[in-house]
Amino acid sequence: MEFGLVLSQFNTRWSHVETDARAAEAVGLDSVWLADHLLGTTGAESPVFEAWTALAYLAGITERVRLGHLVNCVSFRNVGLMAKMASTLDHASGGRFELGLGAGWHEPEYTAFGYPFGSAGERRRYFEEYLDALIALFTGAPVDMAGEYITLEHAVCNPPPLQEPYPPIVVGTGGELMRRVTGAKADVWNCPAGLIPDLDAAKQVVDDAAGDRKVRTTLQIPVAVGRNREEADAALAVGRMHMAWMGDIESIGIVGTLDEAADIVAGYRARGVDGLIGVLPGSRQRPDFIAAYGELASQF
Repeated sequence: MEFGLVLSQFNTRWSHVETDARAAEAVGLDSVWLADHLLGTTGAESPVFEAWTALAYLAGITERVRLGHLVNCVSFRNVGLMAKMASTLDHASGGRFELGLGAGWHEPEYTAFGYPFGSAGERRRYFEEYLDALIALFTGAPVDMAGEYITLEHAVCNPPPLQEPYPPIVVGTGGELMRRVTGAKADVWNCPAGLIPDLDAAKQVVDDAAGDRKVRTTLQIPVAVGRNREEADAALAVGRMHMAWMGDIESIGIVGTLDEAADIVAGYRARGVDGLIGVLPGSRQRPDFIAAYGELASQF
């Protein structure tokens, strides 16, 4: 079981992004993650740091944790540019990069920045073609492609990524058809919090599409744990205020004291979950919450 942390990125100062990443590494967490959004999702004018610039910086100030995005919107970057960026960051981080991808969903940022939004079906078909092109480019060999959406003429991504055959491709999605694509072509399915109540059935769709392939399952999940009852109660109180958008955090989340939380983690592991990507409450007590999460991770 692996334990990741979603970093501060929205409505925050840069120092908090950096502090989160350093803390995650210090307490023994496995990975850190940013979101790829051009606008805040709770308000168009709320501040949000750009995801690729931020992750490149974080690769330079960390040594061990893996780094990724939940998830890159494929609409925002040409597939060739994405391949070059991913390969470069994989080398710069010493092979610690994980490539999170998604079809895009937040229409206001498409409108604001002039990206065509398209129907759900169009975005899904574009995503699948994009994924095929990206995997081909990661070989380092010249690629020719004449698809419905993507055209490549002797396109080369050189150097190819450091990891072989390429960085793990993590797809974050709740839609059934997108889950089938994930099972057929990706390495990891990240289950959004809203789908956790239906986890077993949702995961089965991915597994069926994967066939003999192993596609790992991670959860985008609320975490509100404490090293004692007082700390656990404080984390839950803050979590109820700031993480309600994820659902009923007490029924789906990792909550309680370390012993209570460990039982919940063990339950998810028994259901075939390979990793947690925790969303933690933001407050002045956040360093304590991250420390407790690290202690929980050390038990696994």
